[in-house]
Amino acid sequence: MEYQEYERQEWNRITPGCFRLAIYWLQTLCCALELPLRILYHGIACLMALPFYELAVLHLQRQGVWSTDMTSQQNFDKVLDVQGRDAQYYWPVLPWTQLEHHSIWFMMFFNYFPPLIQYNLTHPCTPFFVDGSDITIYRPRKPKKQFKASELCPCCPSEKGGSCCDCCCCGEMCDQSCDNCCLLTFAMGIRYMRSSFVGLSGYHALQCGTLCGPCVRCACYDPCVGGNTERGCCRLCEVDEIRSRRWLREDHVQKLLRTRAFFDAHPHLLRPTDEEFTVAQQPDPRIMRAMEQALSQPPQQASMEGGSRGYGSSSSSSPARSPNKSG
Repeated sequence: MEYQEYERQEWNRITPGCFRLAIYWLQTLCCALELPLRILYHGIACLMALPFYELAVLHLQRQGVWSTDMTSQQNFDKVLDVQGRDAQYYWPVLPWTQLEHHSIWFMMFFNYFPPLIQYNLTHPCTPFFVDGSDITIYRPRKPKKQFKASELCPCCPSEKGGSCCDCCCCGEMCDQSCDNCCLLTFAMGIRYMRSSFVGLSGYHALQCGTLCGPCVRCACYDPCVGGNTERGCCRLCEVDEIRSRRWLREDHVQKLLRTRAFFDAHPHLLRPTDEEFTVAQQPDPRIMRAMEQALSQPPQQASMEGGSRGYGSSSSSSPARSPNKSG
């Protein structure tokens, strides 16, 4: 119960008041005005990438590595399997990556962000608040229960190699790290929304890696940073993949510090072990793999709708809160 009491007190401490909610409503209105411009921009960027995509397909066909029996995604994945993941930032895979990048962002601004913006405008007292701070902590794992194989869903870790990050349908039957995975990935979605609008994040929404796409890596990011993409240098030109990894590391480290501070202040409580939540001071590798998969394909409509209902419903007694600010 002390975990819940701590988080409840922290939530109450950072809950925005009436004045902050009024400012946030005006910010959301600015997002609504900015939305058509974002849709137009990424739509035009998709059209500009199409001719280069066709040239890349012709190039691969001449080399004999393009199969008409496979989809475009499968063909380019085959090239990446041979040349390595970094090949997506160079010719001939770059045009496909560029087109996919702008297509995903076009869909985000066209399909997913408008319902959230509409909700915030129509529920000013209980909005989906994406400008707060994360106060959650890691908790020790509950004792594992023994279940029959027929009682486990495919996402549960098992001898067959199931991954907890595939879904979160089991409740108590899933490992506690499933919850940590979902919280961090949902936190990533909130940071992406906040950093996508000038009205919410200012100049962070003009980040070159998101606006211009993967092409900035070979043109600007790699010459400035070199091969070390873990230092967080040249954040202006970080592509989405590198940016999301940095955000995951930052969120994980901050949550780890909060967890240690809480348990140092409550020494009588059972504290989680480092190996439960930390692998060489990095987030759970399953989270990193899940985020890489999420970046390579559009998000599901159901996940956005579920997040909107769970964190910004009109029945809430206080506004929805979110993780720390974007960088």
